[in-house]
Amino acid sequence: MTVSAPALAPSAAQQALEDEKYTVPPTTATLEPQPASQHVKLEGHALWKSMGEPKYIVAPMVDQSELAWRILSRVHGANLCYTPMFHAALFATQPKYQPEMFDLSPDSLEGVAPYDRPLVVQFCANDKDQFLAAAKKVEGRCDAVDLNLGCPQGIAKRGHYGAFLMEHWDLIRSLISNLHENLSTPIIAKLRVFPSLSKTLHYASHVYSSGAQLLTIHGRTREAKGQQAGFASWSKIKSVVDLISPKVPVLANGGCPSAEEIGPCLEETGAYGVMSAEGNLYNPMIFAPHNAAEGRAYTAQLPDAMRAALLAAENELDLGGAGWDRDAAAYAPCTFIAQQYLAIVRTLPSTRTATSAIKAHLYKLFRPIWAAGRYGEMRESLGKAGGGSGSGLTHEERVAQFQAWVDDFREKIKADRAAGLLPPDSNRPLTHAEVQTLFGGVIPYSHCQPYLRVTKPQDAKNEDELFKVDGEAKRKREVEEATVTDPDAPVTQRHKPSPPSPSSTPSLTLPTSYHAGLAHSTSLADGHAPAPSAAPASVACAGSGAAQEGEGDKCVNAAAAKCALGACKSCCAARRAGAEESTGCEFHEDKERKAGERDARKKEAQRVRRAAGEKKARENEARLKVERERKRAEREEKKQKEEEEKGGKEVVVPKETEGQ
Repeated sequence: MTVSAPALAPSAAQQALEDEKYTVPPTTATLEPQPASQHVKLEGHALWKSMGEPKYIVAPMVDQSELAWRILSRVHGANLCYTPMFHAALFATQPKYQPEMFDLSPDSLEGVAPYDRPLVVQFCANDKDQFLAAAKKVEGRCDAVDLNLGCPQGIAKRGHYGAFLMEHWDLIRSLISNLHENLSTPIIAKLRVFPSLSKTLHYASHVYSSGAQLLTIHGRTREAKGQQAGFASWSKIKSVVDLISPKVPVLANGGCPSAEEIGPCLEETGAYGVMSAEGNLYNPMIFAPHNAAEGRAYTAQLPDAMRAALLAAENELDLGGAGWDRDAAAYAPCTFIAQQYLAIVRTLPSTRTATSAIKAHLYKLFRPIWAAGRYGEMRESLGKAGGGSGSGLTHEERVAQFQAWVDDFREKIKADRAAGLLPPDSNRPLTHAEVQTLFGGVIPYSHCQPYLRVTKPQDAKNEDELFKVDGEAKRKREVEEATVTDPDAPVTQRHKPSPPSPSSTPSLTLPTSYHAGLAHSTSLADGHAPAPSAAPASVACAGSGAAQEGEGDKCVNAAAAKCALGACKSCCAARRAGAEESTGCEFHEDKERKAGERDARKKEAQRVRRAAGEKKARENEARLKVERERKRAEREEKKQKEEEEKGGKEVVVPKETEGQ
């Protein structure tokens, strides 16, 4: 079974001719009608009302918007959630894939009201029959099925889905209209914008007329992703809202890293709701200041065991008799949120949350602490927690390891507070106003906070530190999706193989501290690593062993020519380290010193670039907030003038004079 790939993207010349058709923007009156459906089902605004008219939405995130995280987000005010993106072909055809991605067992809470509804299940697809077959599996367990037209990642390009269908409008129409006509569940879509506003409007109208009952608009182009994402265009979102919302609701996505942007986004775009991805991942309380009461009402409906576990997590806050503003709090201690999340993971009736998802969530929650330079060793221990696929640990044992890690971190944060490194009253969730008045606008590093996207210089090397934990899930997904293209291919063909190591040179790993300042550090560039007392037996140096025993044989490597000990770099380091008396080699010691200096300069340059990027990002955020405040003031002034003009035009009927 294979997936048919869409036709190749048009050339630049063909695309230019194609774009000429979209110079005149459409209007609501010119929108093509949607095709008729074989099923009687909720459409457009009726669908929206049936879901409770939700405004605060958790975005679909691969391996990250899983059931446990959706429940946590609802506890803190989210009132509509998307599942992670599922691969339609795998979901429809692979027996093991669907149970792992979406638990439909009798005891599962996935897609079950009130615990996991309203819910949208998202698929990526490029085959209408596979898309329909996958969607039929979740009928009755969700409120709508979403077609992913927004994923900009390389894996989507290789798989021919997501934002890489933006040039294939006929294929998009077949995917959406086929489900609209043949599925009892409503079909909706999430898409990105084009650089041209007019083409964006034509694109949105095409998706609507294909049968989509709701649109989510991410205000960035396909190319705007990762560190080069830039700001989302709320003005383009507003234009789509103005065009499409008389027919079906439109949601806004992008440009809301914190709770403070939620209100302005709704106001400036006119969207029916705001969808959050990174903002929610780094701080699941992003919606809490806007919808805390609904979050508490939702929590009261959860199973008894889960509610008890959540209450126990709150008791770990160590408030000391003090309270916190439950209606306005926006930033909570990382340990508190992590404790809540693991409480939900432990008490799910049947669903087993993937270790990769747990690890990725914890990494993002605790990122502010590591960014502050505290407890870097805990990041390394997080990578080891949960065991590997061959560890033999049960799911409960893996979760217990993560819990022990969080408990350990909680004690470290308490110690920081006791030592005066953190404010004494920072052991509770904080409101935005408290952050401004008590902490000078700086959120304590012990708390979850907005993710500040740093735009790096074009010539800077990629720094994958923030995303390395997500790699496990992405690699797993690539393997799974490769089975669709070629299910008979061996596993070795589904991975990019690592380059083989020469049999004569073993793979040696040095601790980070070794490069940071040991007296005799060695560059890894040549593939060698120094041994503490003797050269490795497998190093291609005929005289290394004899020289250690004082026989005076010379190293056969050409690199030994300038060495005082007649050895290559690796052998020289080993001999110097193993010599009982002080033995020096000016040539290699000088090279090691220079290598250490280069490493130090490189790290300093990286630090300077990172600091400059963070400063620029903060300046951009400040500038954007000033601009939004200016626009808000202009709108209020305009509204006031209109009211004054309207009041001045009222007809005043004079009183009748006496005698008339």
